[in-house]
Amino acid sequence: DRTRFLFSTDDSRFVFNSDGVLTVRHPDVAVLYFPKSSNGLRRTKRDWVIPPINIPENSNGPFPFKMVTLLAHADVEDPMEIIINVIDMNDNKPIFEQTSYVAEVAESSPKGTTVIQVKATDADEPGNDNSYIKYTILSQEPKLPSDSMFAIYSFNGAIMVEGVGLDRKKYPEYTLEIQAADTKGEGLTGKTKVTLKVTDSNDNPPVFTASTYQGSVDENAVGVQVVKMSVTDKDEPNTPAWNAKFKIIRGDPDKLFSIETGTNKQEGILQTAKVRKQGRF
Repeated sequence: DRTRFLFSTDDSRFVFNSDGVLTVRHPDVAVLYFPKSSNGLRRTKRDWVIPPINIPENSNGPFPFKMVTLLAHADVEDPMEIIINVIDMNDNKPIFEQTSYVAEVAESSPKGTTVIQVKATDADEPGNDNSYIKYTILSQEPKLPSDSMFAIYSFNGAIMVEGVGLDRKKYPEYTLEIQAADTKGEGLTGKTKVTLKVTDSNDNPPVFTASTYQGSVDENAVGVQVVKMSVTDKDEPNTPAWNAKFKIIRGDPDKLFSIETGTNKQEGILQTAKVRKQGRF
């Protein structure tokens, strides 16, 4: 006669059949595939040692689904613990923290200058390939003066200047399409756009509108305007690079004169500062 054994479990999501087959009967625990344990049951003294059972998450069934068959060739023993590991599947794509980004980059920025950092997250299990994200630049508009004006660190999303020739007057703005892909860059993807506004750099010196200026002032007069000197600047108007500052660099060892910038930021006003001891400037 064959000896019959009773298998049971308190977990309502699983069921043991009389022949020792363990199945899933609840759709919340989805199964795609389950291999038989290669090592089978191992005997250690009086205990059955059952290797952990792995099942992937998020299967569509059908249910119930055969997982593994347990065979016994001894008297009925005490209840035993069966460990079922639910394996993470790559079912979540990377999502950027912002749908779009805006940043500024100075036209004089050297290669390697970091402009902005984008970041995406992945809801899959941390620490495995399903949540390992890599970043790439999919496109750049305009593609001038080259189509690789910017680069991105694949592991952290930092965008940096790569090419030369940034010029606010010619190309005041760039649009980059950025992709984040999990499974080390080979899996599911998410996208965002980055707008980079090129800002003016102080790459144009002010130019005086005249090569020489002349003025006169009464003797012993203090705080009196002597002459105004105008300049022009090709940098963007009303920016720090365009605003002029004036100073006397030589010809006035006794500091009898002072100069200040006018309200329009493009003229210098020279005036008397003090009187000579002899009563003359």
